[in-house]
Amino acid sequence: MELSIYMYFILLILCLLIGFFGGLLGIALGAVRLPIIIFLGVEPIIAASTTLLAVIFGSFAGLIPAIKQKRVPIKSSLNIALPSMIAAFLGGYFAVRIPEFFLIIIITFCLIISGFVMIFYKVETNEDIDKSKSRVKEFFVSIIISYFGGIVGLALGVLRVPAFVYFLKMNIKTAGGINLFLSVSVGISAYLGHSFSGKFDYMLVICVVFPTVIGMYFGSKFVRIANQDQLRRLLGIILLILSIFILVRFL
Repeated sequence: MELSIYMYFILLILCLLIGFFGGLLGIALGAVRLPIIIFLGVEPIIAASTTLLAVIFGSFAGLIPAIKQKRVPIKSSLNIALPSMIAAFLGGYFAVRIPEFFLIIIITFCLIISGFVMIFYKVETNEDIDKSKSRVKEFFVSIIISYFGGIVGLALGVLRVPAFVYFLKMNIKTAGGINLFLSVSVGISAYLGHSFSGKFDYMLVICVVFPTVIGMYFGSKFVRIANQDQLRRLLGIILLILSIFILVRFL
């Protein structure tokens, strides 16, 4: 379904605001952007591929300073990225073969889980990384999150960061840096998988991607004065509300 010029303009403004909010949190917030795009009447598969582009470019804008701050260990990032990219590609490739009803259910489930994680997740300040963490856990945590992220068109950083902290025993700064790296690499892989569907709306891409990058850039400048805990809880509530809207819209 092609949107009207009026709806494209509304989406542009919304993505600018969401990008700014994401810049404050350090997360691309595809989980917020995706249901809004779907609710406006865009096909879920097109909304997913468009959201992935916004995640890729938005996360890249945050990855550069993270690398400069030495928060992205290259070896660990690559170890996690390779299986994650394969899983994300497969998720994106098979997404077009999933009936729209089940795709909406998967998206809603991811929104609900992400919402509860954001509301109840508490950031740990421990700087020590457990060097003995299991490679098996690392492998499965990465591919499961990346596969479902590839299907629904999300990097799922709101799930990945807590998983890295709790299951892989990473400190929050390292987990955040690796997540930015994965959001770019996994996003690209998932987008390539979605590209086989051949369904794109280039006007939608312009109205979603560019304001997202601009919003995240300026949002990151105000990150020091933002209350991270309150923002996280607010985001969680927004995700739960959006999941209800999606269910009402399609079920």
